[in-house]
Amino acid sequence: MKRKLFSAALVTCLSVSSLTVPLYNPSQTVSAATTQTSQQAVAAKAEQLIQTAKSLIGKSTYSTAVYKPTYPYQFSCATFLMYIFEKNGVDLATYNEDFMMQQGTPVAKGQWQKGDLLFFSSKKSKVPDHVAMYIGDNKVIHMADPKQNIVISDMNSKPYYTESYIGARRVLPSLMASNPATKGDNIVSLAYDLKKSANKYTSTDFVNHVYKNNGITLNASSLKALQSNGTTVSRSNLKKGDLVFFSSSIGSSTPALVAIYAGDHRLIIPTSGGVISRVLLVDYYNDRFITAKRVLTDNVSTAPTADKLVNFASSLTGKAKFGYVYNENTLTFTGAGFTYYVYKQNGIDLKSKMAAQQSQVGTAVLKSNLKKGDLLFFSLDNKRTRISQTGIYIGGNQFISLSTTGKVVTQSMSSTWASQNFVKATRVLSN
Repeated sequence: MKRKLFSAALVTCLSVSSLTVPLYNPSQTVSAATTQTSQQAVAAKAEQLIQTAKSLIGKSTYSTAVYKPTYPYQFSCATFLMYIFEKNGVDLATYNEDFMMQQGTPVAKGQWQKGDLLFFSSKKSKVPDHVAMYIGDNKVIHMADPKQNIVISDMNSKPYYTESYIGARRVLPSLMASNPATKGDNIVSLAYDLKKSANKYTSTDFVNHVYKNNGITLNASSLKALQSNGTTVSRSNLKKGDLVFFSSSIGSSTPALVAIYAGDHRLIIPTSGGVISRVLLVDYYNDRFITAKRVLTDNVSTAPTADKLVNFASSLTGKAKFGYVYNENTLTFTGAGFTYYVYKQNGIDLKSKMAAQQSQVGTAVLKSNLKKGDLLFFSLDNKRTRISQTGIYIGGNQFISLSTTGKVVTQSMSSTWASQNFVKATRVLSN
C-alpha cells in the first residue's frame, strides 16, 4: 500500500539498488541461439525471484512506515518486491507503485508470465496502491496487509483481485542486460558493482572510472567538464550509459549532480554518501533535469569475451579430465588448472593454477549479481572455510567446472553442493 513515512533504514538501504529462417544463414543461427538464451535467462531469473519471495513467508511483517531488510523483515507491498528484485540483481530503483507501473512493458490481463508485476487500486482509480508478483498458475505472491503479511493468492480467490486489478507490467528482461551485452549494459553493470566502494570517489571521479574501465576516457575534473563531453540527447531519447545532469535548484543551469542512465527511467547517482539508484520519474529529478549527454559512440551488441570463454569451456566437455597435474597436451588438470587453461586460451592470465590464489584476481562480485564469465570459488568440505575448487559462471544460474569426479560438468548454483560450498566470485573480464 501507499507509504507515508519511512525510517532511516530505507535511506540506508537505497544508498548502498518467432524466427522464420527460409535459408541457412550463420548470423540467423546466432540470433536464434541468443533469443533462446535470453528466454532461458528470464525464466531462471523469474524462478530466483519467486524462491526468494517464498523464503520470506513467515519471516516478515507488514509495515508502511519501516523498511527492514534483515530478519525479522518489515516491508510494505512495494518494498517487499523492491527487496527481492534487488537481492537477485535486478534494480527497480523505486518503492513507489506508481513508478513501478511505468517500468517495463504493459501486459494484457490473463497473459501474465512469472515475474510480472500486477497492480491494484482499492479506490478503483488508475493510480495503484498495491502491487504483487505473478508466480504462475493464476497466483501472485505479495505483502498483503498487517493480518496476512506475505501470502500467495489465487487471482480468482476474492473479488478484490478481479475488481481492484488495474494492470500489469513485464520488467523481465527489460530491466536486465541485453544478450549479448551492449557497451551501455557494461557501464551500468560496473556502476552497480562499485556501489560498495564508491564512497571513496567523488561523483566526477566515479563517472571517469566507470567509463575508463569500459574504454572511454572522459578526463573531466568537474561536473561542468563532464557536461561538455558527448552529444546532447533529449530526456525522451535516453539510452543506457548516457550521462544525465541535474541542478540543485529548479531553474538553475549549473550542474550539481550527475547520474548514469540505467534504462527504464532508472538512474545510478554517485553522491557524497555513496551511490544510490532512483527513477527519473521522481519530482526532485524531474524538476531539476538540465541536460543529458551521450558519450558512447557505439552502443550496439557485440559478441563479448564472456561468450567465447564459456563456449570454449563447454567445448572441453568429454575431453578434459581431472588429475593432479597440468598438461595441456592431454587436457589433464585440477579444477583450478582447468579455469587457468580456459582463461589463458582467451587471452586472460589468472596468475596461478591454485584456486586460492586465483580468487585474488579480479574484482569481487555478489552472488546475486553474477555475469557470464565470472570466476566462482568453492570449498570441498561443505563448510565454506577453505577455497579448493573453481568454476565459471555461464548464465541462467548455471556454472561449469572440472569436477574431482573426473569430468567437465555443468550444474546449478542452487544445487545442494554449490549452496553448501560457494565461497566467493570475482570478475576478471572487462566487458
